[in-house]
Amino acid sequence: MNNIFVNQVGFMPNSKKKAVLNFKAEEFQVIDGNGNTALKGAVSHFGTDEISGEDTYVADFSQVTNQGTYKIVANDVSSASFLVGDNAYDKLMKDVCKCFYYLRCGHGMDKKYAGKYYHEPCHVSKATVYGEDVPPVDVCGGWHDAGDFGRYSTAGAVAVAHLLYAVRFFPKLLEVEFDIPKSDLPDILAEVKVELDFLMKMQREDGSVWHKVTTFSHAPFVMPEDDKEELFLFNVSSLATADIAAVFALANTVYGAYDKEYAKLLLERSLKAYKWLEANNDAVLFKNAEGSNTGEYPENEDNSNRFWAAAALFEATGEKKYYQDALKQKPFIEAYDKQDAFKEYTGNIFTCFGWADVAGLGALSLILKNDRSEIYEFVKQALIGEANRLVKNSSENGFGLCMKKENFIWGSNMELLKYLMVLTVANKLEPKAEFVNTLTAGLNYLLGCNSMDVSYVTGNGEKAFKNPHLRPTFAAKLDAWPGLVSGGPNTGLQDERAQELPKDTAPMKCYIDHVDCYSLNEITIYWNSPLVFVLAGLM
Repeated sequence: MNNIFVNQVGFMPNSKKKAVLNFKAEEFQVIDGNGNTALKGAVSHFGTDEISGEDTYVADFSQVTNQGTYKIVANDVSSASFLVGDNAYDKLMKDVCKCFYYLRCGHGMDKKYAGKYYHEPCHVSKATVYGEDVPPVDVCGGWHDAGDFGRYSTAGAVAVAHLLYAVRFFPKLLEVEFDIPKSDLPDILAEVKVELDFLMKMQREDGSVWHKVTTFSHAPFVMPEDDKEELFLFNVSSLATADIAAVFALANTVYGAYDKEYAKLLLERSLKAYKWLEANNDAVLFKNAEGSNTGEYPENEDNSNRFWAAAALFEATGEKKYYQDALKQKPFIEAYDKQDAFKEYTGNIFTCFGWADVAGLGALSLILKNDRSEIYEFVKQALIGEANRLVKNSSENGFGLCMKKENFIWGSNMELLKYLMVLTVANKLEPKAEFVNTLTAGLNYLLGCNSMDVSYVTGNGEKAFKNPHLRPTFAAKLDAWPGLVSGGPNTGLQDERAQELPKDTAPMKCYIDHVDCYSLNEITIYWNSPLVFVLAGLM
């Protein structure tokens, strides 16, 4: 089928603007909302690449800068419509931010703000501490993690970190309002506080942190309030404890301007977690209890987590002790040993922003500290080196996408968004048109310029995906609320529905918009949070 693939949401006036065709055409036209031709241009042939499997042709319409709604036409084939204008991403940003409100657990929702997506209070009973004969614990609140109703400390900490680092790097995010109950805090900080308050409940008296609170097995596809199985707090881990030490230190640097007592409490909790880590030098990893199938979030070691905690506390307190602790962590030592000088290092250990490897989040704290120390220069060059690698990748396919075929894993859109975070930070450190153009091409892919011709954000784009693996909307028989990011194409095809695709399907086409496709089409808080960061950078 002949298609013209384009970002279905829109473009900033002065950004690079490209559409991709999967058929031969000599010329294209940009048609405005009144049916008039705004631009005519020649189509260039890129060729076939392995990630899309398409013989691609590119239409560059960067000359279109006037505000308005447009579409691309070539050989009587039309693209989806899109906006050009300074406000092109305003709705998208508000939708992506408000998703966290819709995912609130406990007593957190209000019909006035949730509308048809409201659900009754859920998971309000105290949780049994698995394997211990101690009283049940109140851990009510926070956000549901994903398509399920679990709440996970490491995942929650990383999602909060993306949002708070976005505030630190790009303060205009504090001005975004997205229709949640008003407080003395900017909307984004009011929403993040919901998760921070929950994460405080996950911390034990000795400073350690429970890895997760879930029922023993995943709930069926019911409304949250109908999931009445017993809640369990599963073992503490050094992974969760380090991540919470880090994110509480980060939060301290943000909330102090609004509530000094709350910020003080956050720092106290961070230090308490860090003291537990110091007293427990050996990694305390996590494995699901036998027979339990809720999210595990396993990691093989806790070195990147400890690095993040030390870096975040150094940035928050200025105490040199934490700087020295960061230098002692394995990610730094291994990277340093590989190179004669910091500036020559261009690996990606310090550019990882996901839940499984968080050294990159520590790097962000060090960049914010900006003390011009050797470790600052080290992580700066690591980020810039990775951004240059991504620019090179983007030249190798017709979509200008900075990904390789091996990046199309479970949550490939998260992989992309982590790369876009790298490009966003690198461009702040060392502005380059190549960084911005590669970043723009990645956002274009996410929003429709891909060989599936689909926007991977619900409610944003003419052909946005509609059927996430998400219990509340399925149980309520509702379209998904706007702003959810799909996991995206995944060559692993781990669920039965996904396995209906041919084995030789091109990576970019390993996708089905179906609720059964948990390996392709689930949503989660830490797939939305990096998009907030990237959009904040574009503001």
